[in-house]
Amino acid sequence: MTGILVIRPAFTFQFRVVYSIVFSVIFLITNISLHSVCSAQEKSSQRPASKLEYRKWSGEINVPDPVSISFDDQGRAFVTQTARRKIQDLDIRKNQGWIPNDLSFQSVQDKLDFYRSRLATEEQGGDSLLNKAHVEDVNQDGQHDYRDLMMISEAIHLLEDTDGDGTADKIGLFADGFQSEVTGIAAGVLAHEGDVYSTVAPDVWKLRDTDGDGKVDGREKMATGFGLHIAYAGHDMHGLTVGPDGKIYWSVGDKGINAVSKEGKRFLFPNQGGVMRCNPDGSDFEVFAHGLRNVQELAFDQYGNLFGFDNDSDQPEERERFIWIVEGMDAGWRCNYQYRGSDYNPWMAERMWEPRNRDQPAFIVPTIENSINGPCGFAFNPGTALSPDYKDYFFLTGTIQGEQLAFKIQPDRKGDSFKLTNLHPIGAGTPLIGINFSPGGGLFAVDWGGGYPLNQSGAVWEIDVPDSKGSILRLNTAKVLASDFGEKTADALVALLGHEDQ
Repeated sequence: MTGILVIRPAFTFQFRVVYSIVFSVIFLITNISLHSVCSAQEKSSQRPASKLEYRKWSGEINVPDPVSISFDDQGRAFVTQTARRKIQDLDIRKNQGWIPNDLSFQSVQDKLDFYRSRLATEEQGGDSLLNKAHVEDVNQDGQHDYRDLMMISEAIHLLEDTDGDGTADKIGLFADGFQSEVTGIAAGVLAHEGDVYSTVAPDVWKLRDTDGDGKVDGREKMATGFGLHIAYAGHDMHGLTVGPDGKIYWSVGDKGINAVSKEGKRFLFPNQGGVMRCNPDGSDFEVFAHGLRNVQELAFDQYGNLFGFDNDSDQPEERERFIWIVEGMDAGWRCNYQYRGSDYNPWMAERMWEPRNRDQPAFIVPTIENSINGPCGFAFNPGTALSPDYKDYFFLTGTIQGEQLAFKIQPDRKGDSFKLTNLHPIGAGTPLIGINFSPGGGLFAVDWGGGYPLNQSGAVWEIDVPDSKGSILRLNTAKVLASDFGEKTADALVALLGHEDQ
């Protein structure tokens, strides 16, 4: 999810060092996975002395099927809930006879037209009995048709710790009403400068609570045209974050892109996933990177380099990938590779999923290293979070085995890329989805409450260094973020560009 990471607002990035380290996109790195090297790197690196502890921040509150989390500058948490996954947002693996049709779609409208034709009502000449294999009678009208895909809404909840005791004690519905035939899941959320952005394919929503009652009363589609294919459940839009350029970034899985910017330019990548960006008002939209399969969350390091973890396609011997997401890159993946079976598959035959090697085509930007199974939550310490021991660390969650890892990166001088250092586990057992840092410097993660099946239960966990919670550095960062920047002088704002926290 998640991703699902929020880097603190761009005005506090250290612009004097952003992009000061420039690397080429030629990778030369040993093909080993994060999982297999974890023990070896622990022995050869200095593990942080600070001990991270886990605590259920949501307390007694049930947080139903959460996917992503974001904090506003006042410390309130916005958490998305999925209710449509595999019930309303269909999965091609359960409808394999539709694969040829699905691969032909070039727009969201194509998918909508297909649903209304193939799942037509009895009044329109449809066959409810045949449709039963594809959709449940959710509206309980005695028929199985496309109208059953419009009944369940995704949701965004607002959680608060109103008494300041460190545990959430209030939850309320912030927004819902996301429920068309082609609506995906609410897989990304970002609170930024008074607005709440959420990725619910095919749309990116910009939401606002203008009267302060904890409920949305203003909404607009900031961008649309994502998720052309039925494809695999979970290949949605995620990863909302703010870049060092002040733009909003997010990712989409290989359900495809067919979007038109506000300036009228079309971006067509129908068989690929990608990373998009635009200004907070939706202007200057563009596809930043493409050829991805399903990057859940995005993270910028202290120099403005963008990274993510891409999920594999479950082919024999294939592994997930830790990737440097470079502007204009093509990572090589096309969604039709998913269905090649035993036939020739360029993705596998040309070893495009591996770190740089001689069999790869020259047009792709290869992976840095291969990864653990099911990478999901991904975040970078914005500067003053946790403790100084964990400064400049990335954090990763894996949903398959319930792994949580921390690591650093450093330039790989031999290959003009990066390499991982100080990789070590920080937790295990509970499959955590989206992760994000709060203004107070704690790392927070959402838990579906048992795994992928929807059961209307879940929680929010806090991962932190207890001895560092009251540090002057962290308290100062939280105070700065909660202040009114509109009242600050130009000199004060310029000084904040040098703040240690992003």
